[in-house]
Parts: sequence; C-alpha cells; structure tokens
Amino acid sequence: MPFNFAKIAGSVPIAMAMIASSAPALAAAPSPFERAMLAQLDAPTRAAVEKRAVGGNTVSGVIGTTLLNNYYGAGPHKPGEALNVVAVDFARGTVVFRRSANVFEVQRFDPRTLRMQR
Repeated sequence: MPFNFAKIAGSVPIAMAMIASSAPALAAAPSPFERAMLAQLDAPTRAAVEKRAVGGNTVSGVIGTTLLNNYYGAGPHKPGEALNVVAVDFARGTVVFRRSANVFEVQRFDPRTLRMQR
C-alpha cells in the first residue's frame, strides 16, 4: 500500500502543473479572423465585445450572442422559439439563425453596431 500512496503523492504536483499551464490558453489572443471581425466594429461595440471575450469566451462567440440578444430585443418574428447562430456575414450584414434542423432565418444587421435592421 505505501507504494501506491507514493505514486499518487508524486503525481499530484505534476497534475497541478499541467492544470496551471493550461490556464493561459483560456485567455488566448484573438485569431486573425476574430481580429478582422473586431476591426469591422465601431469603438464602443468593439470595447464591449473585448470586455466580454475573456475566460474562455471567444470573440466570435460573443458577437454571435450579441446578435442573438439584439434579435430578441428588436422583437423576434416567432417569439418563444430557441435559435442558434449558424453564420455571420459582415460584408453583407447578415446573420443566419437556425430554428430547427431544417428551418433557418436570415436577418440583416448593422456590421458596425451589431444592431438588427428591420
């Protein structure tokens, strides 16, 4: 038994070091694609996205969530249905939401402020 305890006691510091070394990966810098998305935004919107894109949240994830929240804030076409962001096209100012397996909805938004356009 003491031999097994020694193995466990010896492996704990190694496991702790591995966990601690993976923590900086959560705060990784935005990818070139995400930096390009940030460049499209105006200063207040960019600051809000960068503020929320920490602790494992990606820039693209925060932008998708912001678009989803702005869609619901502007009054969804069919309230009460769950949506997922499938695609975002900054050049055209469009976002594609998925309602169910084969039901999609395309909405226009302002690429500078991420607000829905109706």
